[in-house]
Amino acid sequence: MSKPLTEIPAAQLSERHQLNIQAANNLLGGNHLLERWQALDTPINTDFVIAETQFGAGHHFLAAAALWLQSAPLAARLHFIAFEAAPLCRADLKKSLDQATPDKELAAQLIEHYPVLSPGFHRLFFANQRICLSLIFIDANTTLDQGLALLKSSSHPGARHIKPFRVDAWFLSNTLPEAVCEQIRYFSAATTTLVNLKADETTQNHLQDIRFTLNTTNDQLDTPSLLYGQWQAPETNTQRALEKLPSYQHKHKHKHKRKSHHQSLWSICSAAHHSSSRHASVIGGGIAGCTTAAALAQRGWRVTLYEQHNSLANEGSGNPQGIVYPKLSPQASPLSRFNLSAIQFASRYYQPYWRTVAEQMPFGQQCGVLVLPENEKETTVFKTIANHFKQQKDFIQLLDKKMIEKTAGLAINATIGLYYPQLGWLNPPHICRALTDNPLIAIKQATITALSYDSTSSNWLLSNNESEYFATADTVVLATSTATGQFSQTRHLPLKAIRGQISIAPNRNYLANTQPLKTVLCGAGYIAPADSTQQTFGASYNLNHNGLEIRHEDHQHNIELLEKSAAGLPMTLQIPRVDELGGRAALRCTTLDYLPIIGPAPKIDAFLDDYADLRRDASIDIPTPGQYWPGLFIHCGLGSRGLSYAPLGAELLASHINREPPPLERELLTALNPARFIIRDMKRRKI
Repeated sequence: MSKPLTEIPAAQLSERHQLNIQAANNLLGGNHLLERWQALDTPINTDFVIAETQFGAGHHFLAAAALWLQSAPLAARLHFIAFEAAPLCRADLKKSLDQATPDKELAAQLIEHYPVLSPGFHRLFFANQRICLSLIFIDANTTLDQGLALLKSSSHPGARHIKPFRVDAWFLSNTLPEAVCEQIRYFSAATTTLVNLKADETTQNHLQDIRFTLNTTNDQLDTPSLLYGQWQAPETNTQRALEKLPSYQHKHKHKHKRKSHHQSLWSICSAAHHSSSRHASVIGGGIAGCTTAAALAQRGWRVTLYEQHNSLANEGSGNPQGIVYPKLSPQASPLSRFNLSAIQFASRYYQPYWRTVAEQMPFGQQCGVLVLPENEKETTVFKTIANHFKQQKDFIQLLDKKMIEKTAGLAINATIGLYYPQLGWLNPPHICRALTDNPLIAIKQATITALSYDSTSSNWLLSNNESEYFATADTVVLATSTATGQFSQTRHLPLKAIRGQISIAPNRNYLANTQPLKTVLCGAGYIAPADSTQQTFGASYNLNHNGLEIRHEDHQHNIELLEKSAAGLPMTLQIPRVDELGGRAALRCTTLDYLPIIGPAPKIDAFLDDYADLRRDASIDIPTPGQYWPGLFIHCGLGSRGLSYAPLGAELLASHINREPPPLERELLTALNPARFIIRDMKRRKI
């Protein structure tokens, strides 16, 4: 877990974060946003990207968002990327926005969905996803240029030509060192503009060096202290020759270049994916496939979702109650960082479904998740995690025995627990059906058995049991769990199927002496509050048995997990005998490092050739972009955390496919990349 970000003392709030309406108008007018947005032509959809170097209390974002909703076409989407090194806590944000904000409704949404104060990317949506805010908190040890670099596909100098997206307008509130200006140059294009609220001579020189034509006056605004800029694309041949000269390279290298290991280019594609049809085939109708289909449809893509069964969510996503499960750690590992990002994104993602549960809870319940430690070591870890988020009790709370029993609604033999009030349980089949209830999504029953790429038409040919090449698509997503290994293009992935069985007890809350459980309870096992008819708990973890029959020994194991979580819990909940329990078994799709597999499908033979020298020297820098199958993507390996991981995984894939700003920093994208296992095994000389 990363070091907590520093909160701003209330006394400094007005001085540092009270941004007035005039400043917002300067940024909007100086970038000619009203005229540019009114002129957008969107036969399908158009993205416009703004990047801001200092978010503050979000006044500039809210002003831009309000103007976008007033002037931009309905099919267009605004991406607003904002950095902040000293973010406000939620209470101070509310105080600041209560004083002055252009749009009360947007401000209320920002306050409601404001993320925890932890370094990393935080993606928020507004106005039915017409506006996407990527709020990036950077810690005290990260400079702004390093923060901007997190958006790039690679830190390797050889990847400068591979640009994942462009920034159309810059909101600059800082004096800018040369290193920051170089990052601004990287993301700018021929139509990029900027306004800088703090113009000094050094900043002007740096911006001119990166080919911005600057003015201190503007047709719309008369504020001479500001800088207005328009980027000029380099003359192709002349500039390329110039950039090869030693004098140019010396002038434009960072003055404070740190000793670092460049990220290898294996993690990025040698060519960006482009779909002329904007039609994708998603194979697999579980939570991974349905969230991916929904994310693409939200962007205006047509999606054909292929499911081999006659209904959605029949395998790993078929349980009647699934938990949005938190698994945090004091260590800032990729796994713990992804977990933190995923559960925050998921808690916002499922809000519309949780809010419809007033009567029969068709989708689930945002009842909170209470996690109990399994041993003394975990008790210490829980206290460390709680201290990390001690000012953010709306996200996580450390409970004592009295508060545990009050929160759970019954007597529990536990002295400490971590409570996540924003989480809860869901019915995955109902969620999958709701996600795909979209006119842009067509669901077809078919068992896809093979894929073949036709380079002449740039299409994938899909085969099923009845017909070879019965369908085509230029974009394919494999959300096929352990069946992903059946395709020749992805057979190399080290996926493992692990059987899990849940137990289902009838809802016995009608008994006078039975108190209903009010929250999800997790420890050695888990149990969810009862819905109108039943209550589920579990789950077994069978490494050497893949059968799907219901076994009494697994029911007994699940009861023992409850007893281990808190002594006497099965009796308190009046869990029935083994032979009275129902159940369901399915196979989890897991990976060697417990991270999901999300990203483009690598060409293993090309990787083995291009990176062969890694077998000789694992630390060698090979400046060759990875080769991936055109238009083929993977979303699998979610293990037992499908509900937690799938929404963010789908957003990641859809952003990549649609060539948008990423929802995660570069290091985490690499950690999830399907090619990571090839590179790892080559370094270890296993392949």
